[in-house]
Amino acid sequence: MPYIDRCNRLTMTANRKAAALKALQGTERPSREIKPLIKSLPERPRPVFTLSDAELEIYQNLIEHLAEYQLLHTVDAIGLSLMAKNIAIMRWCAEEIESIDDVIQVFENGTSNVSGLYTAYTKAQQSFTTMMSKWGLSPVDREKIAGMVLGHDEDDVYEKLKAK
Repeated sequence: MPYIDRCNRLTMTANRKAAALKALQGTERPSREIKPLIKSLPERPRPVFTLSDAELEIYQNLIEHLAEYQLLHTVDAIGLSLMAKNIAIMRWCAEEIESIDDVIQVFENGTSNVSGLYTAYTKAQQSFTTMMSKWGLSPVDREKIAGMVLGHDEDDVYEKLKAK
């Protein structure tokens, strides 16, 4: 029976080590680390399709976010244009939804379904959530990017262990 328990994938867990601990133990494998390609563009890429003023403001904020970490590439204009549109759609739909009547349509015959407005909102939100981590828009993703780009992957524990 012990053999089965050891081989049961449900009971096995991977004990991950921090990069700093691997460096201290000499077991790190730098070739496996994913490092972003740092690049400084002479000018900001333009959106790939026409954006409204609100969408353009969102687009510019996204551009500045990536430029701050020197991760902005010309090809990013495609995804950032799409993301700006989705954020604007999500925002517009959220402002239009005021009550449950805006979420559920009830027809004269008594049947009901989810409204087109709410469907558009959830699809834009789903698209935004999917793209969010790709562009470093969550706190965790920003920390990962900052750690990779700025070299902030060493923590207090690493410093304390190194001192001993």
